[in-house]
Amino acid sequence: MSGGRLLGKRALITGGGAGIGRAITLAFAQEGASVLVADIDEAAARAVAEEALADGATAAAVRLDVADEESARTAVEAARERLGGLSVLVNNAANRDPSATVVELDPASWRRTLDINLTGAFLMAKYAIPLMSAGGGGSLINVASQLARVASPRSPAYCSTKAALVQLSKVLALDHAADGIRVNSLSPGAVETERLVHRFGSMERAREAIAAKHILGRLGRSEEIAEGAVFLASDESSFMTGADLLIDGGYTATV
Repeated sequence: MSGGRLLGKRALITGGGAGIGRAITLAFAQEGASVLVADIDEAAARAVAEEALADGATAAAVRLDVADEESARTAVEAARERLGGLSVLVNNAANRDPSATVVELDPASWRRTLDINLTGAFLMAKYAIPLMSAGGGGSLINVASQLARVASPRSPAYCSTKAALVQLSKVLALDHAADGIRVNSLSPGAVETERLVHRFGSMERAREAIAAKHILGRLGRSEEIAEGAVFLASDESSFMTGADLLIDGGYTATV
């Protein structure tokens, strides 16, 4: 454990078993938070929790399908039991967006993306907010995307859900400020994770295709996004709610 910006915080991170979620989990642990790693891949969640434990943090793992209401409720209950409460929720779980136009897109794939990216955030907030409120409040972070602001071809479901997450965050901020809960969205640009490998076939192809769209001329790193999440979870952002923190390497600056 190398820092203390999140000492005393108890955090649940969905999609915490890989990519940005893993980086957020480990950054939280390094800053003193107790963490519950939630992922549909339970083995991956446990592996990340073990990394956090090895770094001296309090950590546990739970299997979570955010699209399933009972699974969401159970994960929040696990936070109460294993962490003693909840002060930070990071809704990071996301579907691997199918590449298709609306004409080509299978309606089941559309629904699955909405169920995970958007309804999953709704369900987690629904059950987490009462627990957070009972503990005096906290910070809720919805991981959106730069594609909440600008469109990308062949990504109707992904772009739609990420834009909706930004708006959902604003509504939650309005509704739950009196509960002591701040709600913000966090919008990364393209980040070097397995998601890009899945989409482009390799990281090298991903860099060739989209690195130049970022003013900084490169893709982001998961750790850079995790630092934004630490800021939103910490008291450093105590006067920030209903906002979207954009960390996109300049992707949207010239659009």
